[in-house]
Amino acid sequence: MSAQSATSERAAAPRALAWQWAALSYLVVGLAALLPRVLGLGVFLSGDESEFWLRRSQIFLDALRAHDWLATAVTTHPGVTTMWLGGAGLLLRDALAGGPLLGDPSFPTFLTIMRLPVALVHAAALLAGYSLLRRMIAPGAALLAALLWATDPFVIAFGRVLHTDALAATFITLSLLAACVYWQHERRARWLILSGASAGLAILSKSPSVALLPWVGLLAIAGERSNVRTFKRSNVQALKAIATPLLIWGLVCAATVFALWPALWVSPLRAYEQVRLGVEGEGAQPHMLGNFFLGREDDAPGPLFYPVALALRLTPWAMLGLFALAAAWRRARAAERRDLAALAGFALLFILAMTLFPKKFNRYLVPIFPALDVLAAWGLYQIADFRLQIADWAKRQSAISNLQSAIISIVAVVAILNLAWWHPYEMLYFNPALGGARAGAKAFTTGWGEGLSEVADWLNQQPDITGVVTVSTMVNGLQEFMRRGAQVTGQDGPLPPKAGYVVVYVRNIQWGQPWPPFDEFYRREVPLHVVMLHGVEYAWIYRVPPPVAQPVPATFGAGLRLRGLELKAPARPGQPLTYQLFWKTGAEPLRDYMLFSHLIGADGQTYARSDQPQPASGWAAYQYLSTEAALPLPADLPAGSYRLVIGLYDPQTGQRLPIGAGAAANPALDGPNALVLSTVEIGR
Repeated sequence: MSAQSATSERAAAPRALAWQWAALSYLVVGLAALLPRVLGLGVFLSGDESEFWLRRSQIFLDALRAHDWLATAVTTHPGVTTMWLGGAGLLLRDALAGGPLLGDPSFPTFLTIMRLPVALVHAAALLAGYSLLRRMIAPGAALLAALLWATDPFVIAFGRVLHTDALAATFITLSLLAACVYWQHERRARWLILSGASAGLAILSKSPSVALLPWVGLLAIAGERSNVRTFKRSNVQALKAIATPLLIWGLVCAATVFALWPALWVSPLRAYEQVRLGVEGEGAQPHMLGNFFLGREDDAPGPLFYPVALALRLTPWAMLGLFALAAAWRRARAAERRDLAALAGFALLFILAMTLFPKKFNRYLVPIFPALDVLAAWGLYQIADFRLQIADWAKRQSAISNLQSAIISIVAVVAILNLAWWHPYEMLYFNPALGGARAGAKAFTTGWGEGLSEVADWLNQQPDITGVVTVSTMVNGLQEFMRRGAQVTGQDGPLPPKAGYVVVYVRNIQWGQPWPPFDEFYRREVPLHVVMLHGVEYAWIYRVPPPVAQPVPATFGAGLRLRGLELKAPARPGQPLTYQLFWKTGAEPLRDYMLFSHLIGADGQTYARSDQPQPASGWAAYQYLSTEAALPLPADLPAGSYRLVIGLYDPQTGQRLPIGAGAAANPALDGPNALVLSTVEIGR
């Protein structure tokens, strides 16, 4: 073997190893991006999907099929990418329905199919973003940035639903990263085209993405000013060097918007007016349903809203990385500083722009979180370079490299474990260092449908669920998960006939006591079941009391409440007087008791009596039930008006159970702790 061949082989070996490590890193990032976004996709239905995006996707798809291009202007967001992907989900469902893989899909399966295109787009875009990051910063820092982006619970939460915010975030981030690569690192047309196309997709997703337009212009100017060749040209040449790529970028952005929104093909002014009116009519006004901030109703939260949202939605390691970024800034190279400034500046611009609008939700910050994850990763990666006082340069570089590898490994493991803890409810994630989900529930409007599938699971197990009506403060998101034949309805006023269960949802009680009839249950009755998610009560399920013909409220002892009675038939001498008692049990365990029934005349004499067992030890806590009793009447019972008196006593001791204050009869009538149940008329 020649010396030249040996040298070539030795040079090729590190390149092959580097390629293998790069391929492995793409695999790791791809799995981290894909798995949390596709696993458990059908676990709950968000309110906006139920009320808007499932229907809008169908309208959009129908308009495409009918070539009714103007009808693709469905909403003001404009939400075009969301509806394209929702339409793709509908086509996928139709292709699989009735086949061996799907058959007749359940609703969770249908929802999974509808959301799958969105999740796949996010995962693919994240891989593309990782490729761009590797051209901007060190491979290790790029890997850490991609992993933080891939495992960010706040980003994942909205990347798993058919909605607009996460799509805007993904395309904004791709546009910014591609622009940074083009103007700071590689002047290749493909990066310029990718940035412009991504900006168009972001604008099609949600209108606030137009903030990209001036920011990319500033980024282009900064990039050209840093170019030494620009300073050697005349002013006209320098202006041309800035304007030409910006013009191409703008044309690509505009072409993307035009190509993917058919409404623009026939009436661009009408489509524009729809978006403009949406911004003025919706964004410039508080939300029609109100808002909640820091423990109180607040329709138009002030400038503190987004800083609080930012702190509570960040992960602790991202916060640490952002703090470290400020300290490590001076060690960054000029190109890195410009990249980091581009990302940080856009995040600040976006926060300031959103703060100007009175309508605020913490999810409106999703578009800046991938950029914040990149910034945090760079800060964490640079921690390894702090105060390493090693004289030998090679040893110092080796120590830094080892520390950086350790940081990547530790942060990745912690982030994945954190994600596993919150999955599939990343929507509930709030910074555990600042109080976690409980702090988030006290700070912001809580409940977008999370937990309603768990409510449905519990209700579906009740044997009478198909024979009664469930009344809920949230119908959408609950009805879809109920078993066939079970009915859910909303209500404002008296309970409907056949109401069997009442469900109160967390979103509907943050402003205070809910409206009737739910106010009769929430905090007044003990729920049959409470859905808890990460320490926060999300839903309360109550049993509707069965109707009582003749209410007689009374309590016996500490754990048993009488609700009333129903006389089965008119009282006749020589026949048993039969009646039904309606009870509600409490939390206290019960024992078996004896029920005494006495018929007392106007003269105070007892004309009939009976004792029968009440097997209360088998009654569950907080249960509505009824028992039947019979009192034999003498054949020679005189006509007249009688009082039916009852009570419970311990068969072992003969001791009567105490009756709640105000309900017991005068002891002179029938001894202590006796209850006048009803007046009975006896005729001949």
